[in-house]
Amino acid sequence: MTRPHSLTVADFAALARGGGGVGAVRALVAARRSRTLLLLRFVVGADPSVRRAFEVLVEAQRTAPVEVRRVLDHPAVSAWATRTAVALSRGGVARPAELAHVAAAAALRAGLDAEVDFPPSAGFSLPSLGYVDRPVRGTVPVDRLEWTPTPEIAVGGGVVFALDRWSGVPDALLVDHRIDLARWREGITAGWELLVRRHPAVAEEFREAVAVLTPLRSAAGGMSSATQADAFGCVFLSLGPDARSVAVTLAHELQHTKLVALMDLFPLLRPDPGQRFYAPWRDDPRPLGGLLHGTYAHLGVAGFWRRERDHDEGGHVEFARWRTAALEATATMLGSGRLTAVGRDFVTGMAEVLAGWADEPVPAAALERARALADEHRRLATAR
Repeated sequence: MTRPHSLTVADFAALARGGGGVGAVRALVAARRSRTLLLLRFVVGADPSVRRAFEVLVEAQRTAPVEVRRVLDHPAVSAWATRTAVALSRGGVARPAELAHVAAAAALRAGLDAEVDFPPSAGFSLPSLGYVDRPVRGTVPVDRLEWTPTPEIAVGGGVVFALDRWSGVPDALLVDHRIDLARWREGITAGWELLVRRHPAVAEEFREAVAVLTPLRSAAGGMSSATQADAFGCVFLSLGPDARSVAVTLAHELQHTKLVALMDLFPLLRPDPGQRFYAPWRDDPRPLGGLLHGTYAHLGVAGFWRRERDHDEGGHVEFARWRTAALEATATMLGSGRLTAVGRDFVTGMAEVLAGWADEPVPAAALERARALADEHRRLATAR
């Protein structure tokens, strides 16, 4: 069910420069899927009582591999597999019997006539399908399950995102369980259409990397968004006030998504000795891994505004500010002494792109405003 994964030198270089393309993103998705399968195998090895559920999953994958990929690629499966494997390896509290939920979803996707032994539950998620909202326990044929389908947002061109408030999301992420679906469909569709029109390469990568959008409560200061390393394929976000805010958020979180999977394949950083570094987009100093993620995300943000600035009066300010901020952060990382050889190659690729953008002309007033914002941020952050 798994195989070794690699990335071409050209794809690695393209990712380092902020893009990558559809082929590179597909390779990252496949690698993360293999990681999930390896974790599932570990769970079965640690608790043989769930072997039957795993056998159902294997049979479903043989029967309908494309359909079962939709289950395996769901962020709930990656997150559950990681959480369960870690707990089992450390002797913590784990619920390996919940593999039944994954197996049932796979069997349903594959049209498989199968029975699954479910742990007692008042309700549970069927990854990529929906939510069972009634008690289930014991051996149950999967075709007798009743569930509420996950809401979806069809944004055109055959692209569909699940608007999924799946179980197992960390409490720190304030998931919004009361949403206006019509408003979300309108907002996400408007942002997506802007990406497709003006940032088609970003849209193409995003549709390959992300299948699930999980709503967050709106932040007091504006939009909230996040990507969780263990929940690959999901972007957590609140709904922005306009199409542009949604589009730049998707571009930002796409970068985090790509980097999460890339760091599964390559060790970019040496062990963390506890150092913290100034990040031009955060009020708190960050570990090097956090700075790397933030820099890669803001390389994507700067690229967005570089293309968008002719359509937005403030775009020149945004482009000037974030190209400089990200370039300064690459210098910090390259001077840290904590990048591996491949990590140094990756950060150098980012720096080369940003240095090229630094030479591009920006109106004097916009440049002055960007510098003032950057100086004020540094003053406030370093005064804490």
